[in-house]
Amino acid sequence: MLALTPSIRRCTVAALGVLTLAGCAALTPERNAPPVELYDLAVAANLPDARYWGDDIDERSRVLIEREVRGGMLRAWDHAGRPAEGLDIALLALSGGGPDGAFGAGLLSGWTERGDRPAFHLVTGISVGALIAPFAFVGPDYDRALRTMFTELDTRDVAERQFVRAMFGALGLARTDPLRRQIERFVDDDFLQRIAEGRREGRMLLVGTTNLDAQRGVIWDMGKIAEAGELELFRDVLLASASIPGAFPPVGIEVEAEGRRYTEFHVDGGVATSVFVGPTRAADALPRDLPFPIQRRLFVIMNNSLVVPYRPVENRLREIVARSISGLIRAQADGDLIRMYVAANLAGADFRLTFVPLGFDAPAESAFDRQYMTALFETAREIGRGEIPWWERPPALIGRQRLERVVTRRPDAATGR
Repeated sequence: MLALTPSIRRCTVAALGVLTLAGCAALTPERNAPPVELYDLAVAANLPDARYWGDDIDERSRVLIEREVRGGMLRAWDHAGRPAEGLDIALLALSGGGPDGAFGAGLLSGWTERGDRPAFHLVTGISVGALIAPFAFVGPDYDRALRTMFTELDTRDVAERQFVRAMFGALGLARTDPLRRQIERFVDDDFLQRIAEGRREGRMLLVGTTNLDAQRGVIWDMGKIAEAGELELFRDVLLASASIPGAFPPVGIEVEAEGRRYTEFHVDGGVATSVFVGPTRAADALPRDLPFPIQRRLFVIMNNSLVVPYRPVENRLREIVARSISGLIRAQADGDLIRMYVAANLAGADFRLTFVPLGFDAPAESAFDRQYMTALFETAREIGRGEIPWWERPPALIGRQRLERVVTRRPDAATGR
Protein backbone atom coordinates (compact mmCIF):
# COMPACT_ATOMS: atom_id res chain seq x y z
CA MET A 1 0.00 0.00 0.00
CA LEU A 2 1.31 3.43 -0.83
CA ALA A 3 2.00 5.73 2.11
CA LEU A 4 -0.89 7.88 3.30
CA THR A 5 0.83 10.51 5.44
CA PRO A 6 -0.13 14.12 4.68
CA SER A 7 3.31 14.92 3.26
CA ILE A 8 3.25 12.02 0.80
CA ARG A 9 -0.33 12.80 -0.17
CA ARG A 10 0.86 16.32 -1.03
CA CYS A 11 3.64 14.85 -3.18
CA THR A 12 1.14 12.65 -5.01
CA VAL A 13 -1.10 15.60 -5.78
CA ALA A 14 1.90 17.66 -6.86
CA ALA A 15 2.85 14.87 -9.25
CA LEU A 16 -0.58 15.13 -10.85
CA GLY A 17 -0.10 18.87 -11.08
CA VAL A 18 3.10 18.71 -13.11
CA LEU A 19 1.82 16.15 -15.63
CA THR A 20 0.55 18.87 -17.95
CA LEU A 21 3.92 20.61 -17.74
CA ALA A 22 6.01 17.54 -18.42
CA GLY A 23 5.39 17.27 -22.15
CA CYS A 24 8.92 18.46 -22.83
CA ALA A 25 11.09 15.34 -22.90
CA ALA A 26 14.46 17.07 -22.56
CA LEU A 27 15.29 15.15 -19.38
CA THR A 28 13.48 11.92 -20.25
CA PRO A 29 15.93 9.08 -21.00
CA GLU A 30 15.45 6.84 -24.02
CA ARG A 31 14.29 3.30 -23.29
CA ASN A 32 13.94 0.13 -25.32
CA ALA A 33 10.87 -1.56 -23.82
CA PRO A 34 9.99 -5.18 -24.63
CA PRO A 35 7.52 -5.39 -27.55
CA VAL A 36 4.07 -6.77 -26.84
CA GLU A 37 4.83 -10.13 -28.44
CA LEU A 38 7.87 -10.67 -26.18
CA TYR A 39 7.05 -9.02 -22.85
CA ASP A 40 5.76 -12.28 -21.37
CA LEU A 41 9.02 -14.04 -22.32
CA ALA A 42 11.47 -11.51 -20.85
CA VAL A 43 14.04 -12.85 -18.37
CA ALA A 44 16.10 -10.85 -15.86
CA ALA A 45 19.73 -11.78 -15.07
CA ASN A 46 19.40 -15.05 -17.01
CA LEU A 47 17.13 -16.39 -14.24
CA PRO A 48 13.95 -17.60 -15.97
CA ASP A 49 12.44 -19.01 -12.76
CA ALA A 50 13.15 -16.02 -10.51
CA ARG A 51 9.83 -14.22 -11.06
CA TYR A 52 6.23 -14.70 -12.12
CA TRP A 53 3.08 -12.66 -12.53
CA GLY A 54 1.17 -11.91 -9.37
CA ASP A 55 -2.32 -11.76 -10.85
CA ASP A 56 -2.67 -15.25 -12.28
CA ILE A 57 -1.05 -18.67 -12.61
CA ASP A 58 -0.51 -20.20 -16.02
CA GLU A 59 0.52 -23.84 -16.30
CA ARG A 60 4.23 -23.04 -16.35
CA SER A 61 3.94 -20.89 -13.21
CA ARG A 62 1.80 -23.51 -11.47
CA VAL A 63 4.43 -26.19 -12.07
CA LEU A 64 7.22 -23.81 -11.03
CA ILE A 65 5.51 -22.75 -7.80
CA GLU A 66 4.53 -26.30 -6.87
CA ARG A 67 8.12 -27.45 -7.43
CA GLU A 68 9.55 -24.56 -5.40
CA VAL A 69 7.10 -24.99 -2.52
CA ARG A 70 7.51 -28.76 -2.42
CA GLY A 71 11.29 -28.52 -2.55
CA GLY A 72 11.33 -25.82 0.11
CA MET A 73 9.14 -27.78 2.50
CA LEU A 74 11.18 -30.95 2.05
CA ARG A 75 14.40 -29.01 2.71
CA ALA A 76 12.82 -27.37 5.77
CA TRP A 77 11.72 -30.77 7.08
CA ASP A 78 15.23 -32.15 6.58
CA HIS A 79 16.73 -29.06 8.25
CA ALA A 80 14.43 -29.62 11.26
CA GLY A 81 15.56 -33.24 11.60
CA ARG A 82 12.49 -34.80 9.94
CA PRO A 83 10.18 -34.54 12.98
CA ALA A 84 7.36 -37.11 13.01
CA GLU A 85 4.85 -34.42 13.95
CA GLY A 86 5.65 -32.56 10.73
CA LEU A 87 6.16 -28.83 10.36
CA ASP A 88 4.58 -25.74 11.88
CA ILE A 89 4.94 -23.30 8.99
CA ALA A 90 4.88 -19.57 9.83
CA LEU A 91 4.21 -17.19 6.94
CA LEU A 92 4.67 -13.41 7.17
CA ALA A 93 3.20 -10.78 4.81
CA LEU A 94 4.28 -7.14 5.15
CA SER A 95 2.30 -4.34 3.51
CA GLY A 96 3.41 -0.98 2.24
CA GLY A 97 2.90 2.25 4.13
CA GLY A 98 5.90 4.55 3.68
CA PRO A 99 7.02 5.89 7.06
CA ASP A 100 4.42 3.70 8.74
CA GLY A 101 6.79 0.83 7.99
CA ALA A 102 8.16 1.78 11.40
CA PHE A 103 5.19 -0.15 12.78
CA GLY A 104 6.23 -3.46 11.22
CA ALA A 105 9.88 -2.92 12.13
CA GLY A 106 9.05 -2.10 15.75
CA LEU A 107 6.57 -4.96 16.08
CA LEU A 108 9.15 -7.50 14.88
CA SER A 109 11.74 -6.11 17.29
CA GLY A 110 9.33 -6.32 20.22
CA TRP A 111 8.28 -9.81 19.16
CA THR A 112 11.92 -10.85 19.33
CA GLU A 113 12.18 -9.47 22.87
CA ARG A 114 9.07 -11.40 23.90
CA GLY A 115 10.89 -14.58 22.91
CA ASP A 116 8.40 -16.44 20.70
CA ARG A 117 8.92 -14.87 17.28
CA PRO A 118 8.98 -17.75 14.77
CA ALA A 119 11.56 -18.37 12.08
CA PHE A 120 9.37 -17.56 9.09
CA HIS A 121 9.21 -20.15 6.31
CA LEU A 122 7.89 -17.53 3.89
CA VAL A 123 8.22 -13.73 4.04
CA THR A 124 6.62 -11.41 1.49
CA GLY A 125 6.86 -7.64 1.17
CA ILE A 126 5.36 -4.78 -0.82
CA SER A 127 6.74 -1.21 -0.96
CA VAL A 128 8.22 -0.36 2.45
CA GLY A 129 7.28 -3.89 3.46
CA ALA A 130 9.73 -5.06 0.80
CA LEU A 131 12.49 -3.13 2.60
CA ILE A 132 11.60 -4.80 5.91
CA ALA A 133 11.07 -8.29 4.49
CA PRO A 134 14.72 -9.33 3.93
CA PHE A 135 15.59 -8.44 7.53
CA ALA A 136 12.56 -10.29 8.87
CA PHE A 137 13.62 -13.25 6.73
CA VAL A 138 17.20 -13.50 8.06
CA GLY A 139 15.94 -13.17 11.62
CA PRO A 140 16.47 -11.25 14.87
CA ASP A 141 20.20 -10.71 14.24
CA TYR A 142 19.15 -7.82 11.99
CA ASP A 143 16.65 -6.15 14.33
CA ARG A 144 19.24 -3.44 14.94
CA ALA A 145 19.29 -2.64 11.22
CA LEU A 146 15.50 -2.23 11.27
CA ARG A 147 15.75 0.13 14.22
CA THR A 148 18.37 2.19 12.39
CA MET A 149 16.26 2.41 9.24
CA PHE A 150 13.17 3.68 11.03
CA THR A 151 14.55 5.74 13.93
CA GLU A 152 17.78 7.26 12.62
CA LEU A 153 16.95 8.13 9.00
CA ASP A 154 14.67 10.87 7.69
CA THR A 155 13.37 12.30 4.42
CA ARG A 156 16.82 13.45 3.28
CA ASP A 157 18.04 9.85 3.55
CA VAL A 158 15.27 8.67 1.22
CA ALA A 159 14.81 11.24 -1.55
CA GLU A 160 16.04 14.51 -3.08
CA ARG A 161 13.46 16.89 -4.49
CA GLN A 162 13.62 17.76 -8.20
CA PHE A 163 10.40 19.66 -8.88
CA VAL A 164 11.92 21.85 -11.60
CA ARG A 165 13.46 18.86 -13.40
CA ALA A 166 10.08 17.12 -13.26
CA MET A 167 8.57 19.98 -15.28
CA PHE A 168 11.09 19.29 -18.03
CA GLY A 169 10.72 15.55 -18.32
CA ALA A 170 12.31 13.99 -15.23
CA LEU A 171 10.38 10.86 -14.27
CA GLY A 172 9.67 11.74 -10.64
CA LEU A 173 9.27 14.69 -8.30
CA ALA A 174 12.21 13.35 -6.30
CA ARG A 175 15.39 11.40 -6.97
CA THR A 176 15.82 8.15 -5.05
CA ASP A 177 19.63 8.19 -5.03
CA PRO A 178 19.63 8.54 -1.20
CA LEU A 179 17.33 5.51 -0.81
CA ARG A 180 19.52 3.48 -3.17
CA ARG A 181 22.54 4.38 -1.04
CA GLN A 182 20.73 3.17 2.09
CA ILE A 183 19.82 -0.10 0.36
CA GLU A 184 23.46 -0.53 -0.68
CA ARG A 185 24.52 0.21 2.91
CA PHE A 186 22.41 -2.56 4.41
CA VAL A 187 22.27 -5.08 1.55
CA ASP A 188 25.84 -6.16 0.82
CA ASP A 189 27.44 -9.43 -0.25
CA ASP A 190 27.41 -10.85 3.28
CA PHE A 191 23.72 -10.05 3.67
CA LEU A 192 23.01 -11.63 0.29
CA GLN A 193 24.67 -14.82 1.51
CA ARG A 194 22.38 -14.85 4.56
CA ILE A 195 19.37 -14.70 2.23
CA ALA A 196 20.81 -17.54 0.13
CA GLU A 197 21.39 -19.63 3.27
CA GLY A 198 17.75 -19.17 4.22
CA ARG A 199 16.67 -20.47 0.83
CA ARG A 200 18.92 -23.51 1.18
CA GLU A 201 17.12 -24.22 4.46
CA GLY A 202 13.87 -24.39 2.49
CA ARG A 203 12.56 -20.90 3.24
CA MET A 204 11.31 -18.33 0.71
CA LEU A 205 11.55 -14.54 0.41
CA LEU A 206 9.21 -12.90 -2.11
CA VAL A 207 9.00 -9.22 -3.06
CA GLY A 208 6.36 -7.57 -5.24
CA THR A 209 6.85 -4.85 -7.84
CA THR A 210 4.55 -3.50 -10.55
CA ASN A 211 5.55 -3.85 -14.20
CA LEU A 212 4.37 -0.47 -15.42
CA ASP A 213 4.36 -1.47 -19.09
CA ALA A 214 2.06 -4.44 -18.44
CA GLN A 215 0.25 -2.84 -15.47
CA ARG A 216 0.64 -6.15 -13.65
CA GLY A 217 2.18 -7.18 -10.38
CA VAL A 218 5.40 -9.19 -10.50
CA ILE A 219 6.54 -11.51 -7.70
CA TRP A 220 10.31 -11.93 -7.37
CA ASP A 221 11.94 -14.94 -5.71
CA MET A 222 14.63 -13.04 -3.83
CA GLY A 223 16.22 -16.20 -2.42
CA LYS A 224 16.84 -17.48 -5.93
CA ILE A 225 18.32 -14.11 -6.93
CA ALA A 226 20.56 -14.22 -3.85
CA GLU A 227 21.71 -17.77 -4.58
CA ALA A 228 22.74 -16.62 -8.06
CA GLY A 229 24.81 -13.82 -6.50
CA GLU A 230 22.87 -11.12 -8.37
CA LEU A 231 23.41 -8.34 -5.83
CA GLU A 232 22.48 -5.45 -8.14
CA LEU A 233 19.24 -7.07 -9.28
CA PHE A 234 18.36 -7.78 -5.64
CA ARG A 235 18.89 -4.10 -4.81
CA ASP A 236 17.01 -2.92 -7.91
CA VAL A 237 13.94 -4.98 -6.99
CA LEU A 238 13.87 -3.54 -3.46
CA LEU A 239 14.18 0.00 -4.81
CA ALA A 240 11.51 -0.60 -7.43
CA SER A 241 9.04 -2.00 -4.92
CA ALA A 242 9.37 1.19 -2.85
CA SER A 243 9.28 3.67 -5.78
CA ILE A 244 5.96 5.51 -5.50
CA PRO A 245 5.02 6.46 -9.09
CA GLY A 246 5.00 10.18 -9.74
CA ALA A 247 6.82 10.95 -6.51
CA PHE A 248 9.78 8.69 -7.40
CA PRO A 249 11.02 7.62 -10.86
CA PRO A 250 10.47 4.04 -12.01
CA VAL A 251 13.38 1.63 -11.81
CA GLY A 252 14.69 0.28 -15.08
CA ILE A 253 15.36 -3.46 -14.93
CA GLU A 254 17.39 -5.01 -17.73
CA VAL A 255 15.85 -8.11 -19.30
CA GLU A 256 16.42 -10.31 -22.33
CA ALA A 257 13.97 -11.94 -24.73
CA GLU A 258 14.89 -14.00 -27.79
CA GLY A 259 18.48 -12.79 -27.68
CA ARG A 260 17.68 -9.06 -27.50
CA ARG A 261 18.06 -6.79 -24.49
CA TYR A 262 15.30 -4.53 -23.21
CA THR A 263 14.52 -2.34 -20.20
CA GLU A 264 11.34 -2.79 -18.19
CA PHE A 265 9.92 -0.07 -15.94
CA HIS A 266 9.03 -1.26 -12.44
CA VAL A 267 7.40 0.82 -9.69
CA ASP A 268 5.91 0.44 -6.22
CA GLY A 269 4.36 -2.99 -5.76
CA GLY A 270 1.49 -1.24 -4.00
CA VAL A 271 0.15 -0.13 -7.39
CA ALA A 272 -0.88 -3.75 -8.03
CA THR A 273 -1.63 -4.96 -4.50
CA SER A 274 -1.25 -3.63 -0.98
CA VAL A 275 -0.11 -6.95 0.50
CA PHE A 276 0.26 -10.52 -0.76
CA VAL A 277 1.30 -14.02 0.21
CA GLY A 278 1.58 -15.40 -3.32
CA PRO A 279 0.03 -15.03 -6.76
CA THR A 280 -3.71 -15.16 -7.29
CA ARG A 281 -4.93 -18.78 -7.05
CA ALA A 282 -1.67 -19.80 -5.38
CA ALA A 283 -3.60 -22.49 -3.50
CA ASP A 284 -3.92 -24.32 -6.84
CA ALA A 285 -0.15 -24.83 -6.87
CA LEU A 286 0.32 -26.15 -3.33
CA PRO A 287 1.65 -29.74 -3.15
CA ARG A 288 -0.92 -32.21 -1.80
CA ASP A 289 1.15 -35.32 -1.14
CA LEU A 290 3.96 -34.34 1.23
CA PRO A 291 5.20 -37.19 3.48
CA PHE A 292 4.50 -35.25 6.69
CA PRO A 293 1.68 -33.13 8.18
CA ILE A 294 1.78 -29.33 8.01
CA GLN A 295 0.21 -26.64 10.16
CA ARG A 296 0.27 -23.21 8.48
CA ARG A 297 -0.06 -19.85 10.22
CA LEU A 298 -0.27 -16.66 8.15
CA PHE A 299 0.70 -13.44 9.95
CA VAL A 300 -0.21 -10.21 8.12
CA ILE A 301 1.31 -6.92 9.31
CA MET A 302 -0.41 -3.89 7.77
CA ASN A 303 1.77 -0.80 8.07
CA ASN A 304 -1.25 1.48 8.22
CA SER A 305 -4.32 2.06 10.32
CA LEU A 306 -7.21 0.32 8.59
CA VAL A 307 -9.91 2.68 9.85
CA VAL A 308 -9.67 6.42 9.13
CA PRO A 309 -11.30 8.74 11.67
CA TYR A 310 -13.86 11.23 10.46
CA ARG A 311 -12.29 14.53 9.41
CA PRO A 312 -13.96 17.32 7.38
CA VAL A 313 -12.09 17.84 4.11
CA GLU A 314 -10.61 21.29 3.57
CA ASN A 315 -12.21 23.28 0.76
CA ARG A 316 -9.13 23.00 -1.48
CA LEU A 317 -8.49 21.04 -4.68
CA ARG A 318 -5.30 19.50 -3.36
CA GLU A 319 -7.01 18.22 -0.22
CA ILE A 320 -9.99 16.85 -2.16
CA VAL A 321 -7.76 14.91 -4.56
CA ALA A 322 -5.52 13.65 -1.75
CA ARG A 323 -8.45 12.47 0.34
CA SER A 324 -9.93 10.69 -2.68
CA ILE A 325 -6.67 8.89 -3.46
CA SER A 326 -6.43 7.86 0.19
CA GLY A 327 -9.90 6.34 -0.01
CA LEU A 328 -9.04 4.41 -3.18
CA ILE A 329 -5.94 2.95 -1.58
CA ARG A 330 -7.79 1.86 1.54
CA ALA A 331 -10.53 0.24 -0.52
CA GLN A 332 -7.81 -1.68 -2.37
CA ALA A 333 -6.41 -2.88 0.95
CA ASP A 334 -9.84 -4.15 2.03
CA GLY A 335 -10.15 -6.21 -1.14
CA ASP A 336 -6.59 -7.52 -0.92
CA LEU A 337 -7.09 -8.68 2.67
CA ILE A 338 -10.31 -10.48 1.79
CA ARG A 339 -8.50 -12.30 -1.03
CA MET A 340 -5.69 -13.27 1.35
CA TYR A 341 -8.21 -14.48 3.92
CA VAL A 342 -9.93 -16.67 1.32
CA ALA A 343 -6.57 -17.98 0.07
CA ALA A 344 -5.50 -18.80 3.64
CA ASN A 345 -8.70 -20.77 4.20
CA LEU A 346 -8.25 -22.68 0.93
CA ALA A 347 -4.69 -23.55 1.97
CA GLY A 348 -5.76 -24.59 5.48
CA ALA A 349 -3.80 -21.76 7.10
CA ASP A 350 -4.74 -19.84 10.24
CA PHE A 351 -5.17 -16.12 9.39
CA ARG A 352 -3.74 -13.48 11.75
CA LEU A 353 -3.84 -9.73 11.07
CA THR A 354 -2.52 -6.72 12.96
CA PHE A 355 -2.15 -3.04 12.03
CA VAL A 356 -1.23 0.42 13.32
CA PRO A 357 -3.37 1.09 16.42
CA LEU A 358 -6.21 3.52 15.85
CA GLY A 359 -5.13 5.66 18.77
CA PHE A 360 -1.69 6.46 17.34
CA ASP A 361 -1.63 10.10 16.22
CA ALA A 362 1.90 11.53 16.31
CA PRO A 363 2.58 14.66 14.22
CA ALA A 364 4.76 14.48 11.09
CA GLU A 365 6.45 17.52 9.56
CA SER A 366 7.83 15.74 6.49
CA ALA A 367 7.23 12.59 4.46
CA PHE A 368 9.68 10.51 6.49
CA ASP A 369 9.75 12.44 9.75
CA ARG A 370 12.27 10.88 12.15
CA GLN A 371 10.36 11.77 15.31
CA TYR A 372 7.13 10.35 13.87
CA MET A 373 8.79 7.11 12.83
CA THR A 374 10.61 6.75 16.15
CA ALA A 375 7.36 7.22 18.07
CA LEU A 376 5.59 4.63 15.91
CA PHE A 377 8.52 2.20 16.15
CA GLU A 378 8.51 2.38 19.95
CA THR A 379 4.71 2.06 20.10
CA ALA A 380 4.87 -1.05 17.94
CA ARG A 381 7.80 -2.44 19.91
CA GLU A 382 5.77 -2.25 23.11
CA ILE A 383 2.87 -3.99 21.36
CA GLY A 384 5.24 -6.72 20.18
CA ARG A 385 6.62 -7.24 23.67
CA GLY A 386 3.12 -7.79 25.04
CA GLU A 387 0.03 -9.50 23.70
CA ILE A 388 -0.08 -8.71 19.99
CA PRO A 389 -3.68 -8.03 18.87
CA TRP A 390 -4.08 -10.58 16.08
CA TRP A 391 -7.40 -10.41 14.24
CA GLU A 392 -8.68 -13.61 12.62
CA ARG A 393 -10.71 -11.87 9.93
CA PRO A 394 -10.15 -8.81 7.68
CA PRO A 395 -11.75 -5.49 8.68
CA ALA A 396 -14.37 -5.65 5.92
CA LEU A 397 -15.66 -8.91 7.41
CA ILE A 398 -15.65 -7.60 10.98
CA GLY A 399 -17.43 -4.26 10.67
CA ARG A 400 -16.21 -0.79 11.55
CA GLN A 401 -17.79 -0.55 15.01
CA ARG A 402 -16.34 -3.85 16.16
CA LEU A 403 -12.98 -3.01 14.63
CA GLU A 404 -12.75 0.28 16.50
CA ARG A 405 -12.89 -1.58 19.82
CA VAL A 406 -9.23 -2.56 19.31
CA VAL A 407 -8.42 0.85 20.77
CA THR A 408 -9.60 -0.30 24.17
CA ARG A 409 -9.32 -4.09 24.11
CA ARG A 410 -7.81 -7.08 22.32
CA PRO A 411 -9.80 -9.12 19.78
CA ASP A 412 -11.36 -12.35 20.95
CA ALA A 413 -9.02 -15.21 20.05
CA ALA A 414 -11.84 -17.43 18.81
CA THR A 415 -13.96 -14.99 16.81
CA GLY A 416 -11.65 -12.14 15.85
CA ARG A 417 -14.31 -9.75 17.23
